[in-house]
Amino acid sequence: MKKLLPERRREKPQIILTNLIDVILLLVFFFMITTSFAKGKNRIPIELPKASSAAAMDADVLTVQVDTGARIMVAGAPIAPADLTAKVTEYLAENRDRAILLEADVGLDYGRVVSVLDTIRTAGGVNIGLATRQNGAKH
Repeated sequence: MKKLLPERRREKPQIILTNLIDVILLLVFFFMITTSFAKGKNRIPIELPKASSAAAMDADVLTVQVDTGARIMVAGAPIAPADLTAKVTEYLAENRDRAILLEADVGLDYGRVVSVLDTIRTAGGVNIGLATRQNGAKH
């Protein structure tokens, strides 16, 4: 007996890699972009003083932040004032000339700024910068 329709050959199931590669590439881009936004998330909101001579520093610095409530954060982690010396000494163990950036709120007592600066110097810090923002720049 003659068949009206020809027999269909069964194809083996295949995974189409082109679409899979596209999706994986998009996920990689997504995670790369979102991680760039996550930098600097653990920071105290500080209003920096203005200076006309403000200049940018290298990215490889230890940031010490002090707010008006005398809270101290080092590299985004809150620490007790007594632990600042140990943290700075640990950071400077590799190279004593590594940069340290002190970010102090504009409303902070000058004596408190000097106290934190003295603690950093006592721990061995010699390359210390005071963070400011350029005149006319917004935080």
